[in-house]
Order: sequence, then C-alpha cells, then structure tokens
Amino acid sequence: MGVAWRAAVVLAVFAGVGWLTSHAVQVHELANGAVGAEVRLSAWMAGLFAGGAAALVAGIALVMTRRR
Repeated sequence: MGVAWRAAVVLAVFAGVGWLTSHAVQVHELANGAVGAEVRLSAWMAGLFAGGAAALVAGIALVMTRRR
C-alpha cells in the first residue's frame, strides 16, 4: 500500500507543477503580446519539463526517506 501512496504523490507533484508552470508561461507570454498557438505549445513543453523534473526529485526524496 505504501508504494501506491508514493506513486500517487509523485503523480500529483507532476500534475500540479506541470499545470502551474504551463499556466504561468501562458500568462506571461500572452501579456507580452506573443502569438497564441506558439505560446500554447511552449507552455505545454515547459509544463512537461518542470513537472517531470519535480516528479523526479519527489520520487528520489520518497525513496531516500523510505523506512526499512
């Protein structure tokens, strides 16, 4: 059961950080007058990268703090 909770935490971190980053990039670029389709693509890619990096760090932290 502990593995399921750890997996859920890693997925939640991925989704949360990815969505927040994507939203922040879209707001920032659209405020500067960029083209909508290009902004959307770059925001999604930034969200995937940031979410993946945060999920990797969260996964490593959960594995390192595992009780034996």
